[in-house]
Amino acid sequence: MKRLHVIAGLFAALACSGLQAETIMKADIPFDFQLGKTAMPAGEYQITYSPGVLTVEGKDGQHKATVLTQRETREVRGKGVLEFHRYGDVYFFAGVWAPNSTEGGGIGKTSREKELARRAVLESTDVALGSR
Repeated sequence: MKRLHVIAGLFAALACSGLQAETIMKADIPFDFQLGKTAMPAGEYQITYSPGVLTVEGKDGQHKATVLTQRETREVRGKGVLEFHRYGDVYFFAGVWAPNSTEGGGIGKTSREKELARRAVLESTDVALGSR
């Protein structure tokens, strides 16, 4: 019986070792944007990020989208940022960078963004994140 408890404990420890904490932040996004295939209006948002998954939810609770992210690294920044790609006056969510971290998550381009990218100049825009 004792052996079973030890094995169960080791299994639980190994299973939990891959878990990483989620980061909850807020952002005031001053423009309408696309997050994946979801249109999101300008406003205040709660950003929940854990490696591999990003959820963006409007303060009003009316707008919410969850997307899968691809792990990316870059230099450590003090504050976290949301990165957007802009083509003319159309903004697409591109990635999230948690505060004081070298890791973030990017999302792939939708077919609409790829189409605009062929015809327009890409500009990158960052929005600072605040703590919850």
